[in-house]
Amino acid sequence: MYKRFVQSWTKSISWALILSLLITTGAFAQPAQAAATSRQVDAALKNVVKYYYKADKDYRFSKDFDWELIGLEHAGEKLTSSKWVDDSEKTAIDFWSNEVKKVSEPGQLAKVSIGLMKNGYDPTNFNGRNLLKEIEKQQDSNGRLGDDQWTTFNHALSMIALEMYDYSYDREEAVDFLIDRLEDFTPSDTVYHDEWAFALHALSFVESEDGVNDMQKEIMAQLLSGRGSNGSLNDNPDTTLETLAAVASTGEDVMKGDWNKSVEYVLTQQLDDGSFPSAWSNGETSELTTQKGLYALAVLKKGNALFERLTKKEKTDLIVYRTNENQSENVKVYDGMTNFIKGEESTSTSAGYTISSKQLFVKADVSKLAEEKPVAILVKVMKGKSIVSQAIVESTPTTTQTLTAGLTLPRGTYSVEINFWYGLAENPEVAQDSVSFTVKVK
Repeated sequence: MYKRFVQSWTKSISWALILSLLITTGAFAQPAQAAATSRQVDAALKNVVKYYYKADKDYRFSKDFDWELIGLEHAGEKLTSSKWVDDSEKTAIDFWSNEVKKVSEPGQLAKVSIGLMKNGYDPTNFNGRNLLKEIEKQQDSNGRLGDDQWTTFNHALSMIALEMYDYSYDREEAVDFLIDRLEDFTPSDTVYHDEWAFALHALSFVESEDGVNDMQKEIMAQLLSGRGSNGSLNDNPDTTLETLAAVASTGEDVMKGDWNKSVEYVLTQQLDDGSFPSAWSNGETSELTTQKGLYALAVLKKGNALFERLTKKEKTDLIVYRTNENQSENVKVYDGMTNFIKGEESTSTSAGYTISSKQLFVKADVSKLAEEKPVAILVKVMKGKSIVSQAIVESTPTTTQTLTAGLTLPRGTYSVEINFWYGLAENPEVAQDSVSFTVKVK
């Protein structure tokens, strides 16, 4: 580690000298250019959001709808609102509750986990899966989190997801792996600028670890030295957008000073429909670059990092997602005593059930369960991981057709779980699979 510090310190001094010369030269050589304004950034962000809304008018979500989970939320969009549901009344969160079953690679699991957290959902209990545990379990003995194809990006994404939730993993080994990986890059090879930049997001969470501050300085020097006279990195909107989003994680205000020219450059790259081209798309829309444009512009507008550690309250308030598709036809939900007496049951949407009376009644048909055993239901109402209320209803065998539980709840959004049991008093036995759904109390 000491050797790394000396090498990094020496590099930092060298880069500082180069940087000084570059800035001094640029101050006299670069032509005057109007500074990008917050109003221009706001307009560009609205245009790229409109691009996604217009392009996905029917909202047939696909596995490529992942960075949008992060970028649209950072842009201020509520992805659980009716604006962002598909033609079957499902949200992107609902889509990923099933799609994530096909995912095992840590980087992709991390990307979904980050999207869930930013939209208020708990990645440690997402439709019964703990995505962060699956990431942590795949950490190699050398500290690597990721795969062999996009190693730096996926490793950094995995670190970010775990750090945002403050989930336990071998941080020291992960940091050493990332720094060693970055030190293997040749500074003059511009192909690595994207990876250098994206690593800043992960490093911002672990600044207390050895070698991190020196690596941050070296990355910043490398990125600054790689800028062209027009403000671009590699004359490439992809890399420039990636860099702007990442530099903000260091606390730098990229709307001011030398970075403003880079902001001006990316604004000139945006196409009329709100999307962005890449350096290789012949002026046509690049979906990957547009994703970067979405979250980079959102960062520029908000002025804060794209990824931040959750506060204790934010972590506690995360919603445990349970798909409503699991709900049995044998369970009915009622909004208050009056509707229960009238037999007027509530209907669910992609967001679950909504009740306004603050009284929730659930009625479970247990007539098909074994007649020779006493039957019981345990209804648990949870906010995050905390049980807010619960009710147990038990009946004798032979006479039981339905069991009903009533609960009074304050305003909020809850996960409701109904468990079916034979005989709670002695030797309780599971009678059938549990039923779960979401309830919002107005």
